[in-house]
Amino acid sequence: MTFDEPHFHRVCDEVLRHLEDTEISKLAHWHAAQVYSTLNRWLIGVPATLMSIALTWMLAADTKTVVSFQQLPVFLSLAVSMLTGIGTFLNLNEAATRHRSTAENLHGLWRDCKNWETEFPDSSVCEKAVQTALAYRRRLNEINKDAPQIPKWAWRSVKRQRSEGSVSYNSENIASS
Repeated sequence: MTFDEPHFHRVCDEVLRHLEDTEISKLAHWHAAQVYSTLNRWLIGVPATLMSIALTWMLAADTKTVVSFQQLPVFLSLAVSMLTGIGTFLNLNEAATRHRSTAENLHGLWRDCKNWETEFPDSSVCEKAVQTALAYRRRLNEINKDAPQIPKWAWRSVKRQRSEGSVSYNSENIASS
């Protein structure tokens, strides 16, 4: 294998593709994690907690003697059970955790790709650059193998996140001005 300038540029191009892939995927995974976490908290966790508190109060305060409250404890018990079952079935907290973990792994690889030019400034280090690019490729494949499927709505959020500057550094904005 010839480790020359053209080969070095092909390796750099591959790392740029990894940079773009990790950036887009990590943003989508982070968005999915945030949405799933929020859904779990506000649609299942908070209502179930509030209903459990109300149910406990009603049972402890012996509100059964009040005619209008006779069936309310039964209804609240059923609602809390249903929310718990739905939470278990949907497993939103686990989905959020898996997406967050994948995003963090992608972010680590993204940072490595982002710093590529610092470690490999020119073709004099082409052989080491090839080995590093291959290692990046293996890492990306491993991350993707274990990653959850990204929902379409999370993919659509990426363009907005990028336009808001979620993956740029202040020093990059100053340098490009």
